[in-house]
Amino acid sequence: MIALSNDMPLFHGSYTEIRLIDFSKCSYGLDFGKGFYVTSSLSQAVSYVPSAVRKAIRRGIIPDSFKPENGIVTFYTYRENSTLKIHCFQDANADWLHFASSNRNFELFPDIRTKYAAYDIIGGKIADDQTALVLNNYISGSYGEPGTPQADNIAIGFLEPDNLKDQFCFLSEKSLNSLIFTGSENYGNLRNK
Repeated sequence: MIALSNDMPLFHGSYTEIRLIDFSKCSYGLDFGKGFYVTSSLSQAVSYVPSAVRKAIRRGIIPDSFKPENGIVTFYTYRENSTLKIHCFQDANADWLHFASSNRNFELFPDIRTKYAAYDIIGGKIADDQTALVLNNYISGSYGEPGTPQADNIAIGFLEPDNLKDQFCFLSEKSLNSLIFTGSENYGNLRNK
């Protein structure tokens, strides 16, 4: 079951340690919108570091010579806050697919973005680099008209949703107060463990 619980460890893979989260540095076009993403899977966070390094190099944030081995996984503990509105998609189903697609292409399913706009945290299956191709094909209409049962079923079948890890997107400033920094470790060290 995908859910947050008090004192749950969460992880974020990047090119740098992130003690203080700055929403202005968060990107649009991600699965659950513009926010700060973490996972309960240390291995998922570790595997994301090379991708984060490549993206930061492309954006000119870090020099071309920066090596993934120097990337960082930051550790957090989640502290429950009963005032937060949280929604967790339990499966990579049509609702999840439409929401993730709408955040990658604002012309698709605007009503579903409105439906989830009031939440402070949204969790669910992660669309990693491998599944991003499936989402892009879905959005472009390669499986049929997005939103039709045929296109939805084909995309979800390719995603192999049972194999996907979780992710939690912290979408509001208030939600960030529930993420407590607990440390970090170098990607090179973690990869070799």
